[in-house]
Amino acid sequence: MIIRLISVFVLSSALLSGCSIYKIDIQQGNHVTQEELSQITPGMGREQVQQILGTPLLTDDFRQNRWDYVFYLQKKGQATQKSSITVFFNEQGIVSDVRKG
Repeated sequence: MIIRLISVFVLSSALLSGCSIYKIDIQQGNHVTQEELSQITPGMGREQVQQILGTPLLTDDFRQNRWDYVFYLQKKGQATQKSSITVFFNEQGIVSDVRKG
């Protein structure tokens, strides 16, 4: 009887030791590739930028001449990958600068 209890306990422990919490990969924001970024040049309009990069993740109501494309990727057991692209426009809505941060 005791041997049966011990073997059930050992078997249960072995089976449950394989159980762990499943963590999904979390992706947030716009992933901008180097190829897409190289297509953005000074002199382009807002519509052209939006066609290439998509809708910006952040737009500031007080600084409407700035679009921020932010990307986070968190994978199980790895450091979070972060990247950000900021596109600046002049008063006419034309790209004046692009910064990668």
